[in-house]
Amino acid sequence: MKGLLEALQKQSVMPKEVHLVIGDRRQGRAINYGMSKASTKYVATLDDDSFIDDPDLFKKLLNSFEEDESLGMIGAACEIPDWASSFQKKAMREIPRRWFPTQEKSVDSDMVQHPCLMMKKALFEEIEGEDEELIRGLDPVLRKKVRDAGKRVVVVANTWVYHLLPDGLFRLLKMYFRNGRGSGYATRHYPERVLELSDGFDEGQFVEKRPFYFRVTRRLAGMCAYLVKGKWIALSTDLAYSFGVIWERFIPTPVNHIPKILNIESSVWSEELSWVKLHKIELEKKNAAEA
Repeated sequence: MKGLLEALQKQSVMPKEVHLVIGDRRQGRAINYGMSKASTKYVATLDDDSFIDDPDLFKKLLNSFEEDESLGMIGAACEIPDWASSFQKKAMREIPRRWFPTQEKSVDSDMVQHPCLMMKKALFEEIEGEDEELIRGLDPVLRKKVRDAGKRVVVVANTWVYHLLPDGLFRLLKMYFRNGRGSGYATRHYPERVLELSDGFDEGQFVEKRPFYFRVTRRLAGMCAYLVKGKWIALSTDLAYSFGVIWERFIPTPVNHIPKILNIESSVWSEELSWVKLHKIELEKKNAAEA
């Protein structure tokens, strides 16, 4: 987090305020709370493990909004830094949707994600913000809301951030198992919100839904392809994800397992960083253990 805040200080167009929301495992609810405290025309999300080394990133994103009224949600490409470990580099190149190269021109793309996205606050409020019921898979739902509002979802030209995978196979498999459980939870309780994902090169042609048999066949075919090509990391994560989906089917997370907020304590991060606000959320303890 310290590195991210230092990167924000080096932006040619610095954010006027930053809201750090910690303690709530419901990503959608945490983001909505942070957005509600923002007083700016534009709002953005960054994950705490996002890395920025382009001092003009926010300037480019803001300029894109000012130049094109059709834009609703924009973001940056996801590159692989030179300083990433050999395992991280290999994993991000093998696993779909982990690496999306910097684009020479702005493109309509499904690769605008929470590690770096920006919207007008008025639009965020108009579409009622993030989904607070889903455990995982919030990005596709937010993108759909923006498109349903008649706006475009675009990766802006010559922008990039880094959002690395865990450095180590066990940590990586744990993450994909957790993601699989989140997908299984959504499929069981909110099937209408389970949406398609693409490689990002959509050119505005988005397919929101595929039949269940199609998705299963595609995943099995993908695993076979990974096996033939020797992409062992991608194969392992696909298996871990599938096992998570199966686990959720037979040992489901209760739909009402949403921990209530007991208290929110807000404070200034420090005297030097008075523009950074910290919001600590205290959850109901009996519901704190969440998938």
